[in-house]
Amino acid sequence: MSVRPFRPEDAPALAALSAACLRAEADFVLNPLWESPAELFAEFARHGIDPEEHMLVDEAGDGTLVGLSGFLRRPGANLAGLLCPVVDARDRGQGHGGTLLRAALDHGARELGLKLVVAGIGTRNRAGYSLLTSQGFRPVRQHFLMRCEAAPEPVPSPVADVAFEDATAEDAEAIHAIYEACGFEPRSAEQMTAAIAHAGRAHAVARHGKRVVAFAEIETHWPARVWVAYVGVAPELRARGLGSALTAWAVRQRFEDGAKSALLMLSPANRTAFRAYEKVGFRRHRTFDVLERGL
Repeated sequence: MSVRPFRPEDAPALAALSAACLRAEADFVLNPLWESPAELFAEFARHGIDPEEHMLVDEAGDGTLVGLSGFLRRPGANLAGLLCPVVDARDRGQGHGGTLLRAALDHGARELGLKLVVAGIGTRNRAGYSLLTSQGFRPVRQHFLMRCEAAPEPVPSPVADVAFEDATAEDAEAIHAIYEACGFEPRSAEQMTAAIAHAGRAHAVARHGKRVVAFAEIETHWPARVWVAYVGVAPELRARGLGSALTAWAVRQRFEDGAKSALLMLSPANRTAFRAYEKVGFRRHRTFDVLERGL
């Protein structure tokens, strides 16, 4: 066996490996989460990095690919998400996962300058969990992966005189103000403007007259499986169902554009949001642990 950098022609085989793991709860990892070569390339394009630089594969002597590992990060960042080792079921139990993980960690430290690596592993993926902890990863929190597989039913706005619309560039300042009030990860005003203009994101707003009172950001880099990234509501209008109603509207638009499902991640401790997303039509699909390791 030989561990080497990814080549574009490897994409179909690696997407097939990833898709196989998605179907079995005992094999589940948060990343990679690809179902096609197009999704593989879209993932790296979304992060603004090259897969050839950030992914390793394990190749048999006959050229067959038996596994992969690597990283996802923003350009130049020293924090990265691990592409957990994924190995073909026929080749497990031969040490390929450990070989790939050690090679990836060495590559991340030496070639990419990484300082902290985060991994997501399904709670029933005992082999994967054991592999990560054997290499120094430690659990820090847990999340639900939720999935909606049908277009949500339209939900009237629970707040009078509020209309749901696609966002425009002029809404960036108002969306950013709500985003900051919600305490999401730091994002500058310039980054918010760029996010609204990005072809791989869709933004919807709840508008009361001329004022934006809520927003939803949907990632569409995988058009068939979109992600609900952020939903925010003005503080004085929270706990009324406005966020879930807007989410239903925004996700329904994506289904009308051809999406087959929608995904989101949520902390189990956020019971209010869990119930709100259940009203939209999301159901818990997987539970996974988040682990970290310094390099």
